[in-house]
Amino acid sequence: MTDDDTRPTGTQSIGRAAAVLRALALRSQSGARMADIARETGLERPTAHRILQGLIAEGMASQNEATRRYHLGSFIYELGLLAEPRFHLREMARPAIDLLADQTGDTVFAAVRGGNDALCVERKAGNFPIKAFTVEVGSRLPLGIGCGGVAMLAALPEEEAESILAYNAPRLSAHGDMTAGELAELVAAARTRGYAVNPRRAPGIAAIGMAVRRADGSLAGSISIAAIESRLPPDRIEKIARLLRTEIRKVEKMLRSS
Repeated sequence: MTDDDTRPTGTQSIGRAAAVLRALALRSQSGARMADIARETGLERPTAHRILQGLIAEGMASQNEATRRYHLGSFIYELGLLAEPRFHLREMARPAIDLLADQTGDTVFAAVRGGNDALCVERKAGNFPIKAFTVEVGSRLPLGIGCGGVAMLAALPEEEAESILAYNAPRLSAHGDMTAGELAELVAAARTRGYAVNPRRAPGIAAIGMAVRRADGSLAGSISIAAIESRLPPDRIEKIARLLRTEIRKVEKMLRSS
């Protein structure tokens, strides 16, 4: 998005405010600097600052006086609580997540799609001493960064997935050394295999992920399991994939009946 956007003024203003909120969401834990927001949105700093002041006045953003960084505001949390009944994968998946963490000993994540991003909504660590805490609950990453994101891309119609891949291609370098071509190969392999395997989320970490679908076949989110690479040889990946598929079918059954 750029300041010379030619859409009607009202729509343009809403789009710019939404872009600023997305930039804040990308740095929900650490907070966003004005430079981060300007870079992510393509807005000039005075424009971004004006929008931020409006969002702060409405409780949708806040600023830490000590660090000068910007965060999402309390009203966003309230809106999220109101919207949760429509996006309740977290609650539906919690028993499966607990079981998977207990049976594998590894770290289990649940994520949902948010536009071109994946939002981590739950995380549960198993009892293996070395934890694979690659993603924080509430954090957003470009779809495809992380095994759950790969699984979600593979579950989407190919044309839609390709559009997201093209949009996210320039964003990949901020999250490691994976290229757009390599990510496309991971997505294609996951589509064929029925689940995603991503050995490059972080150094020494491997993961397996699978999409969760609603009753109409649309994407509800994903569940993934991450561990140190030595704990996921091919034979164990197959074993975990079977376990993951069994638990996801239970979650999908609950989604159908809810």
